[in-house]
Amino acid sequence: MPTPRTLYRGKFLELLVAGNWEFVQRPRHTAPVGILAVTPDARLVLISQYRIPVGKICVEIPAGLAGDSGAPESWKAAALRELREETGYAAQDMEFLASGPTSAGLTNECMLFARAVGLTKAGPPQPDGDEQIAVHEIPLADVPAFLRDQEAQGRLIDPKIYTVLYFLLATGHWPLT
Repeated sequence: MPTPRTLYRGKFLELLVAGNWEFVQRPRHTAPVGILAVTPDARLVLISQYRIPVGKICVEIPAGLAGDSGAPESWKAAALRELREETGYAAQDMEFLASGPTSAGLTNECMLFARAVGLTKAGPPQPDGDEQIAVHEIPLADVPAFLRDQEAQGRLIDPKIYTVLYFLLATGHWPLT
């Protein structure tokens, strides 16, 4: 592969070219983390927020960037921080689930998925800057219907939700009936 060269560098994204392939990367951050959070009473914690690039509200898992303050940060510290900021929930720990590319043809970014361990409500969400996040706590048995309803309302469902649902199924934590 040819050595990438920068075509444009903004505050949050950098556009590169390698041969005839263009792609983006985040110049200031390490990896994004996505969080599987289930409350002690078996509710999946999801969020929704308006996303400018798609022009719609997206239903998502709690997630964020490690090191988004500019200082180095471990994936675990980022996951704990992002969960608290976006949802108001605190976790005793985070358990690694998997990692992989978010869109291998578009970016070199790889996302790490973690499961929140020992979830407790710590207070109201504390979103960054101009984020306007709605928190949803859905009983596990109602998740499919909730997602269908959100889609029927014109909201986009982030496929990362299905990734965390796989881990719930694979570990026997999500009832199918």
